[in-house]
Amino acid sequence: MTTIKAPPLHRVALYQAICLLLISGAFALNDRLLALSVLIGGLIQIIPQAWFARQAYRFSGARQVDLIVRAMYLGESGKIILTAVLFVSTFVLFKQLNFLALMIAFVLMIPVQWFLTLKVLKH
Repeated sequence: MTTIKAPPLHRVALYQAICLLLISGAFALNDRLLALSVLIGGLIQIIPQAWFARQAYRFSGARQVDLIVRAMYLGESGKIILTAVLFVSTFVLFKQLNFLALMIAFVLMIPVQWFLTLKVLKH
């Protein structure tokens, strides 16, 4: 008996992180505060999404459907909580960030994640 293999979604987070590091590195050449803001904003999106992907695809098979559903709920609730904690921690710990750049990086990492997920799943 074989089961469907979990998709390699860990690669999505890795590719997102590489993309984010390249973009932040480019900004660091001119403005380190902007680069740090972009880096943190991107990580606030990547880390919780990676948590969700890890939780959601821990189990497979029809016999484990209860565990799969529970893992999906745990993953989604954890993602929301982790995102909130990361935003609050950032706002408390960093007073000098460019918060507009942080929010733009956070929002732009979402379509990057969608695009990378499509690419990873096609291979």
